[in-house]
Amino acid sequence: MRVSAVILAGLCLLLLSTLAWADSPGSDAEKAALRAQIDEMQRQLVRMQQQLDQLESERETASEAADDDRVEELESRLAAVEDADSGDGINVGGAVRLNYGWQDYSPQNKDRLGDFELELFRINFSGSIGNVILDAEWRRYNDFQAIHHAWVGYDFSDELQMQLGISRVPFGILPYTSHSFWFTGAYYMGYEDDYDTGIQFIHRPNDDWTFHYAFFKNPEYANDSRADRYSFDLVTEGDQANTETNQFNFRLERHLELAGDSRVDLGMSLQAGQIYNRITERNGQRWAAAAHMDYYNGPWNLRLQAMRYEYDPENPEGVSTDFVQKAGFGFPFLMASEANVYSYSLSRAFDVDWGPISNIRCYNEGTWLDPRVSNSAESIQSVTGCSVAAGGVFTYFDWIAGKNMWFAGGDGIGLDGDSAGRWRSRLNINIGYYF
Repeated sequence: MRVSAVILAGLCLLLLSTLAWADSPGSDAEKAALRAQIDEMQRQLVRMQQQLDQLESERETASEAADDDRVEELESRLAAVEDADSGDGINVGGAVRLNYGWQDYSPQNKDRLGDFELELFRINFSGSIGNVILDAEWRRYNDFQAIHHAWVGYDFSDELQMQLGISRVPFGILPYTSHSFWFTGAYYMGYEDDYDTGIQFIHRPNDDWTFHYAFFKNPEYANDSRADRYSFDLVTEGDQANTETNQFNFRLERHLELAGDSRVDLGMSLQAGQIYNRITERNGQRWAAAAHMDYYNGPWNLRLQAMRYEYDPENPEGVSTDFVQKAGFGFPFLMASEANVYSYSLSRAFDVDWGPISNIRCYNEGTWLDPRVSNSAESIQSVTGCSVAAGGVFTYFDWIAGKNMWFAGGDGIGLDGDSAGRWRSRLNINIGYYF
C-alpha cells in the first residue's frame, strides 16, 4: 500500500529532523519549539495509520457480510486517504553497507589484520507529487551525517527537465567515470559525483544529443568551514579561507550507435566560477574543462577522460596560491591549484547463474594528476577489482594503489611531501544491501 511508504517517509523525515535538531545551534527555546513540531508530526502520522487500520478493518467486516454498498463506500474513503491520483507518490529506499579495509601504510591496521565495520546507512526519497519531481538522499557514516542530494524538478516537456536544489554537477562522464566503489581520483579532486546547490536544465532534443546548463550558487553546504560532507569542495581553515561561489556549467554529449552491440558517447564539459576569500574579501577565479569518451562493445566498457583545472584565489599576502584546501568525509587536505588530469576505466561484465549471483563486473581504473605549480609532484591512483550483484546485495572487491594520493596514504594531491615518491595500497571490500 502506497500510504505505508508515505508513513515510512514521514518517520524517516522525523529521524532527519531529530538529528538536525540535535546538532543545530540555537537557544533552548528554539530547540523546544522544534521538538514540539516534531512531536506533533509524529502524532499526525500515528493518527493517519490508526485511521487506515480502522477503515481496513471495517472494509473486511463489510466484505464478510456481503454488504457491497458499504464495501464501496469504505474503498472510496481509503482511496481518498491514500491518494486520489494513483500516478503520484514518493518511493522510499535506502542502503546499509559494511566495509572491510586493510592498509599497508597503517601499522596498527596491519597488526589487526584490517578493520570490519558499518560504513553507511542511507535513506532515499524519489517520486512525484502532481507535476513536481522530488529526489533526495541522506547519509549517515560512522563519524558524521551529510546530505547527498536533495532537489525538486519539473518536466517542461519530454525533452527538457529542470532540477532545483542540491543536484549532481554536470561535468565529465555521467553519472560516474568509474565502476569501482573507490571512484577515480577525479572524485577526490571534486570533479566526479560532485553535488552543489543551484539550478540546472537537462535538454535532450533527440536520441543523439544531451545538453546540460547549470548555475550553482555554492556547494551543498553554505557553511564553508564544514569538512563533514560527501562532495569534495573548497573549505576554510587557518590561512586557507577560500570558498566556492557563483559557478556556471555547460556540458554536451553526442550519442552514437555503432555496428553490432557497440555504441559510444563523446562529450565535453566546461565549468567556471568564483572563489571568495573571507580574509581579503575579494573574489578570485576558477575554471575546468574536460573531454570524454564512454565506449561500449557488448560486455566491454572503456571510459577515457582528459581535463584541466585551475584555481586563482585572492589570498592574503604571504599565503601561496599554488595550493588550495579541499575537504570531504571530515578531512581537509591541500591540492595543487592547477593541473592536467587523465582518467580511464576498462571493465567487462559477466552474466552468471551462480546461486543468488547474477552479474559480475571486473575493472581496472586509473588517474594521473600532472600538477602545473611549483613545489609539486605527480599523483597517481589505480583501482583493480570486481563488483558482484546478488539480489539486493552488491559487493565491491577493490585493490587501491596510490602514489601521493589522498585517501590512499598520501599527504594530499599534487604535493611534494614526504609521501610523494611512495606507492601505498589498501584492500577494500564493501558489502551493501540496497532496498
